[in-house]
Amino acid sequence: MLGSDTPHGGSLEYLTPTRQALIMAIKALGEATTDQLARETYLSPGAVRQHLLSLETQGLVTFTKVREGPGRPRHVFRLTPRGESLFPQQYADIAVALITAIRSESPELLQRVLSRVVDGQVELAELHLAANPHHGRLASVLELLERYGYFPRLEIAEGGTARIVLRHCPLLRLAVDVPEVCDAECAVLRAVLPGMTITRTEHRLAGDPLCTYEASPEE
Repeated sequence: MLGSDTPHGGSLEYLTPTRQALIMAIKALGEATTDQLARETYLSPGAVRQHLLSLETQGLVTFTKVREGPGRPRHVFRLTPRGESLFPQQYADIAVALITAIRSESPELLQRVLSRVVDGQVELAELHLAANPHHGRLASVLELLERYGYFPRLEIAEGGTARIVLRHCPLLRLAVDVPEVCDAECAVLRAVLPGMTITRTEHRLAGDPLCTYEASPEE
């Protein structure tokens, strides 16, 4: 469950074709009004507004109100950092290069660096959990996984065991070259779900189609 304060939104492929078109249009224009987007996508302004509302709820777009003369102000839409992250980035390549260089200098240093990363991620997660005291801890962790682009699914089995299925891995490019990242991810889950035994039962790097963790109450 590694992420940042401005987590990635995942991938354009997880959006419907219409919403992909709207995101692409805003990206091409830099910012755009509803009427501009309607012309670009051949949709009605009403349909555009409806889709933009959903994209705003997902944290992918935001808007400002611009008043030009009398009448109602215009809403000008632009992509949020999360929306921008839907497009190809070089972060993974740079991260691989940096971590590979650290490992070549000192494997022990790499472990210390990843340990600090885990501590930072746990701290961010605890802040989120503290801000949502009325949610169950497991539900709040799932919210964070969703926010970071893992597209998680929760399955509850008999005996209280929970299966956390991660349908997308935003770190896959990095993990292929630096598998220690997967261990750090597991360490974060263990830290934010105290009182539960966390076991990885499926792993993309092992050839499985998904990554899956089982969280069972400690005896």
